[in-house]
Order: sequence, then structure tokens, then C-alpha cells
Amino acid sequence: MVNPSSICSFALALPVYHRFDYQVDAAFNPQPGMRFVLPFGSGHRVGVLIAVGVSAELEENKLKPVTSLLDESPLLPAHLLELALWVADYYCQPVGEVVFQFLPGVLRKAHSAPETRQQFWRLTRTPDDEELQRIGRRAPRQLVIIQALLNSEHGLHGADLRELQTDWHQPIKSLQSKGLVSSELKPLLAESATPQIPGYTLTADQHSICQSIAPLLDEFLVHLIQGVTGSGKTEIYLTLMQQVIARGRQVIYLVPEIGLTPQLLQRLQSRLGQAVVTSHSGLTDFNRYQSWDQFRSGVVPVICGTRSALFSASEALGLIIIDEEHDASYRQQDGVRYHARDVAIKRAQMLNIPVVLGSATPSAESLHNIHKSHFRLYRLDQRVSLAQPPAIELLDCSQLPLTSGCSTRLLQAVDRHLSEQGQVLLFLNRRGFAPMVMCHECGWQSGCHQCDARLTLHQSINRLICHHCGFSMPLPQKCPDCGAADIKHYGVGTEQLEQFLQSRFAQAEVIRIDRDTVSSMQHFETRMEPVNAGRPCILIGTQMLAKGHDYPHITLVGILDADQALYSSFYRASERLIQTVIQVSGRAGRAGKKGQALLQTAFPSHPLMQGLCQQSYSELMEPILQERKLLGFPPYARVVTFQVDALELALALQKLKQLKQFVQEVSDGLTVKVIGPIPALMTRRIGRYRAQLSVMASDFQALRQLLQRLMPRLQSLKNTQKSRLTIEVDPLDL
Repeated sequence: MVNPSSICSFALALPVYHRFDYQVDAAFNPQPGMRFVLPFGSGHRVGVLIAVGVSAELEENKLKPVTSLLDESPLLPAHLLELALWVADYYCQPVGEVVFQFLPGVLRKAHSAPETRQQFWRLTRTPDDEELQRIGRRAPRQLVIIQALLNSEHGLHGADLRELQTDWHQPIKSLQSKGLVSSELKPLLAESATPQIPGYTLTADQHSICQSIAPLLDEFLVHLIQGVTGSGKTEIYLTLMQQVIARGRQVIYLVPEIGLTPQLLQRLQSRLGQAVVTSHSGLTDFNRYQSWDQFRSGVVPVICGTRSALFSASEALGLIIIDEEHDASYRQQDGVRYHARDVAIKRAQMLNIPVVLGSATPSAESLHNIHKSHFRLYRLDQRVSLAQPPAIELLDCSQLPLTSGCSTRLLQAVDRHLSEQGQVLLFLNRRGFAPMVMCHECGWQSGCHQCDARLTLHQSINRLICHHCGFSMPLPQKCPDCGAADIKHYGVGTEQLEQFLQSRFAQAEVIRIDRDTVSSMQHFETRMEPVNAGRPCILIGTQMLAKGHDYPHITLVGILDADQALYSSFYRASERLIQTVIQVSGRAGRAGKKGQALLQTAFPSHPLMQGLCQQSYSELMEPILQERKLLGFPPYARVVTFQVDALELALALQKLKQLKQFVQEVSDGLTVKVIGPIPALMTRRIGRYRAQLSVMASDFQALRQLLQRLMPRLQSLKNTQKSRLTIEVDPLDL
């Protein structure tokens, strides 16, 4: 038998729930968090060491030795590795896939960690005038470099030298041989502005909140700041960051959308006076790794990014901030399923540090945790500018003709605000030109060949596109079924709205912000230049613009086509509608200028529409929470959903029926409710059929016990190309 002390357990990026044991020579000095190259099948894979000295009932000739070591020290600190194992257990996700989710993309391959520091050159001594003259006569290219180095406080790196002269390598070598220049590796950081402009003077409410949280920065507690839009939650974040950084600690700052980052990054760096790094999907793999490495090494005190930034390694983490905590983008919907807010709270609990959540419209789960005294609530009910958030006005469109989705009263309001040098935001959460194309002769509709969804017309490229799978086809000249030429489009998307407004308001700039027009952070900044400059313009946006942006010159917000949420089968539809309307309407009137918010609806007498005009967010959410409690829905129940996608619907349902049998066999003594198996709301997606089974319980411990008993049996339901099983704990939908 192999000596147990040489047996190590590894996580591999595979969709399986178990670890893999290998023999590791003691000379490697194996430590959890290190990466090794491991023999696997006929090839090799990268594995992350999870545990050393585990017991394994394998004979020596059956236990393979590792191939090589990739890291000199652990890449994942102990608490982060522990967190990864917790995520795998809590969310019932394959342990290897979770662990590798905690690593930047470049570290998931069989390569040593790349160097993120850059070589900087500086003068080792200052040459006198005579030496400078001599160098200038004999080697003018060397003199240029010396003069540049004399004017550089921190030295020059390769890109700087290349700007001086293309062939800079030889002059540098000559200067090094003379002992005039030396080099060192240093982090290449984004320039951080010195805090020349101090922060705003905190309002009495802001100061009170900071004073309440400051003594609690050394202990775990979840602080929720519920503040109306424009109330200055970010100023509180900055004040708390400064206090944490002054103690030598680091901060993770999560935001829901990449579009938030440019504006926020400038503000963070100018206020903190230090470089701040970012992490989001818009960066290259190496740039994301560079941010991760600089934060891990302690070179920068703050990392700001979307949900994956939560997994940034740090040995000195002191605070986690989650802005717009209600946003659905914090929930990972594919790959490894998890909710960044809840994982952040667990990480903070492990480290005994605080979490600060912020939102004008907290999620139902957070409101429930406040009621249970799990979170501490702070309120900001007044805008910093002292202006009141605009009251929401309903525009009754039930009997009115609309032009590209706009009523006459809305267009009149746009005219007025533009003439008063204001800016206008029109919110329409539907991109493309029109969501439906059909034939009037036979009723043919433009459906996706791979999904149970209609194709959306994108007129600028004359194609029909599925927004679920990406399938596209040219717009047919005649009906594919009957050959009639009477094909028409219905509904309005942002592309059609933009086209109409450009013709209706020819004197104004019209800016469309959606996934079709914004492909990068730089592109976003370029398109938003007129808005940031304060010029009168019309901004058309989807959900991307409902996420905490601060554009002080917007005076009018118009919300188009929100009625679809009133009769949705999605049980969170009312909550999402309320949050969206309040968030979007709050973009108006934030710089002392009076704002106006208009909501077009064909159902002005609907109780929810009336409530949006008359009640606060807390008052609006109270009956929704009561209804959820009565129905036994989250947050008053916990849910785990099993979904199978297969080549045929019958295969998906068959696999879930077998799983349901397992649930019934292991649920003795546990009070749980089983729903399904049933076809998913969108049954066919990307050419595969989906069905689901949900298990609910009011007692979360009962659900946990059920999962612990169930997971060993799930190993027999192997994923194949024909059918794949995924598990979602605490899903957003049922």
C-alpha cells in the first residue's frame, strides 16, 4: 500500500462531484492551493491540490504519481479554497469546476503563472555636465534616454522608451554596461490621481450611517443601505473604503454591469488617491489575471468588478461592498451556478469582516433578512441635492395610437425638455427593430429553428435574429409558407425607436445603448460623450441603463412597454417591474434640476400601476411579500431545481421521473414539496428540449438533508450528449 502521507486529493475541471487522488513526492512540498500537472487518461490535466495526506484504499501500482508542479506557492489562500468547497457543497456543483472558477482563465492551463510586473529602467547616478556632453557627441541616442530618465520620477518601461526611439534596446544595454542605468521589475499600474478634490461634505444622514458602521469594521455583519436614487450611497462606500485602507486592508467592490465601471473607476481613483484595478468580461484574459495578481500581491487596495471579482485572492481583505444588490446579474445562470451576494456574505463570515449592500430597491430576500434581523438596515430617504425624486406619472395609452411606441403626450414632453436644454432618457427593454414578423395571408410567424421563440427583426442588417441562441436568417421577401408578399412587422425595439426619434427630433442627438451598439467599455464611453458633456440629447436604453448610472443632466425619463410584466408567469415579475421603474425613473432630476418620470401603460387602473404613483418601495413590496408567504414561495421557502436538457423532451422527462423517484425514496421524515417534472417555460432552446423538477421546503435544513441523501444517488444519472442534468439551489425562477 502507498504511504497515506504521500496521497493528495485534487480538483479537476470536470463535471463530476468527486475529487481525484494522486501520489505526490514529498520533495514537491505539496500545499493546498497549488497547481499540478496530472496524468489523466491518455493525456494530462491541470489539477488544484485540495488536501494533503488523505486516505486512499488503492494499491501503489494503481495510484498515479503527479507529472509536475506549476507553482512555488499556493495560488489560492486557505480561506478561498475553503470557500470554493463550500460553494460546491451548498450549490451542489462539481467541486473541480468551482475551484477553477476561482482562478483567472490564464491559470487554468498547464503553464506557470505569467509575470505581471514590467521592467523599469532608472538612473543609478546623475552624470555631470561633462559626461553628458561626451555621451551626446558619441552616442546621441543614449543622451535622449538619459534626459528622459532625468525627468522621470519612477523610471521608464519599454513602452515609454519605444516612444522615444524605436530601437532602444542597444542604447539601454550600453548605458547599463557603463553603470549609468539599472532595471527592476515593478507593477505597471493605471495612473492614480492624487486626491486634489476632496469628497463632498457628508449629509447628516450619510454621516450618521458612517458613524454607525465605522466601529463595526472589524467584525462580520451585513449592513444594508436602502437609499433613494441620488441619495449618495457611493459617498458612504468611499468613506468606509478609506477607513479600511488606512488599516492596511483591502476592499472588493462589486457592481452589476460593465457599463458602470468607467465612471466609477475614475471616481474611486481620484478619491482614494491610489490605483484601482477592475475585473470584468470586457477585459482580456491576461488583463483580468493582471488585476487579480496585483490585488493578490497587495499592490492595489481595491478591485472593482462584476460578480467574478468576488473570487479575487487576498490575505488582507477587510470589506466587501455590493452595489445594486438586488440586480439579477449577480446570479450566475450557466456553468457554475451561484449567487455572488450570498457567496460574498459567506466569505465575509469566514473572515469575520463586514459586507455592505446598497440599493434603492432591495431584493425580497434582503427585505426578509432585515425582518429576521440578519441584516442591519440604514435608510437614506433624501437626495443629496435635496431635490425630490420625480413622482411617477401614468400616461394612459389604452385608447391612443402610438408612433414607434411613443404617445403624443410623451413626445410633447420630450420636445419641452429638449427646448429647456435638458436630456431625455427613454427606457425600452427590447433591442432590435421589431420583435415579431408575420404573414397576413396564412399567419406564418418568424420563429427560431432551434428555440421556442420568435425571431427579432434587425432592420439595419436586414436579418431576423434569435436573442436566445443567436440563430439568424435574412428577412424573407415573401412568406416561406404561402408565398404571399404581405409580410409585416409588429412591436417596437430600440432600433426602431432610434430611427423614429432621429427623424422626429432632427435637431437633437439620439444615442442608443444596448448590446447591439455597445461592445466594450471604451465604446460605451465614446457613445456617452454627449450625455457626460451635458448637451441636450435623447438617450435610448435597455436594462443596461437601469443600473445605478449618474447622469445629472437628465430631466425626463419615459418608460415604454412595461405592461408585459403585469401578466407574466414569472413569479418575480411584479418585484422586477417595481425595481426597474423606480431605478429608471430615478435617473431624472439628480443635479438640482426638476425631473419628470412618465410611464406609458394600457392598464392605468391596475393596482400595481397605481401603487407606483402613490407608494414607497417598502409599501409596494409589503403585499408582494405577504403573497409569497401565503403561497410558500421564496424567500419564505427554499428551492432546488433540477433541469434536464435533452435531444428529445421524452428523454428529459424520463430522467427527471427517475430523479423524482430518488427524491421520494430519501425524503422520509422530511417535509418537502415536489413540483414536476414539467416542460420548462421555454421548452426548446438551442436545439435541445428542457424539463424541470423543483423541490421546495419552508425549513432549509430539511432541504439540505434531502440533498445530502440525494447526491450519492445522482451519480448514477450520468450526463451524456443525449441528456444533461443541472442543479440550481436558490434559483431566481421556479
